Amino acid sequence: MMAITVLLPRGNTASLIDLCHGYRYGVTTCWDRTQQFNVFDVQTGSGPNGAFITESFSTPEHCGTHLDAPFHFNPTGWKLEDIPLERLVVQGVHVNVSSEVNGNNDFLLTASHLKAWEQANGPLPKRSVILVNFGWAHKFGDRQLYYNGLSEPDYRFPGLSIDAAQWIVNTGKVYGVGVDGPSVDPGWSTTYEVHGVLSKANLYNLENVALNGTTLPPRGFKLVIQPVKIVGGTGGPVRILAFTKNLQRV
Repeated sequence: MMAITVLLPRGNTASLIDLCHGYRYGVTTCWDRTQQFNVFDVQTGSGPNGAFITESFSTPEHCGTHLDAPFHFNPTGWKLEDIPLERLVVQGVHVNVSSEVNGNNDFLLTASHLKAWEQANGPLPKRSVILVNFGWAHKFGDRQLYYNGLSEPDYRFPGLSIDAAQWIVNTGKVYGVGVDGPSVDPGWSTTYEVHGVLSKANLYNLENVALNGTTLPPRGFKLVIQPVKIVGGTGGPVRILAFTKNLQRV
């Protein structure tokens, strides 16, 4: 995670936090272990500053920090380019359950956790995206630790329960859900019902979010979510930027 301080008009400042894992050959994990982010066809030549360099890359849509479009699990849902822009600049909600997870591979976030968050922090803001912090992001880059299995159905990592997903949909306030693990569904799932509930309501998912070491508060920050605009895409790489609440300069 990288954070910087930016100067805003009228003397205000804000912290700008990058919530993405960088794409890196040999490190970036994909759901299918046979797939990978790849860099190839590196070319160099003479240029005005001594040399020019160009290279090619390839990646699955659902690899590294990425966005799942509703179309991924809903044939009538929005494709990547269909998601309205106003749903990509949103209020951020940080649900940090990492202390409860404490390394439990089979932990489930339930509706009770979300109700407890509201009791502690007030009602969910409208036009929001929920980021769930399982304390999992620091495992990214070590496939065995991150997935706890070589391939499905042997994966074991935390995720949302079906009742949590339905509670989120029922609020009518949420545009998307992000997790710091490989999937919004728990690793042992083979039916992906959380994906099904969320995508049916045209909510998108953010997966492999870099919440390790984050200084995000529970609420009071904004998110700018910038997926690659793949026409007809079921998802794609995404850059997620968080702006913490502005502070008046003294």
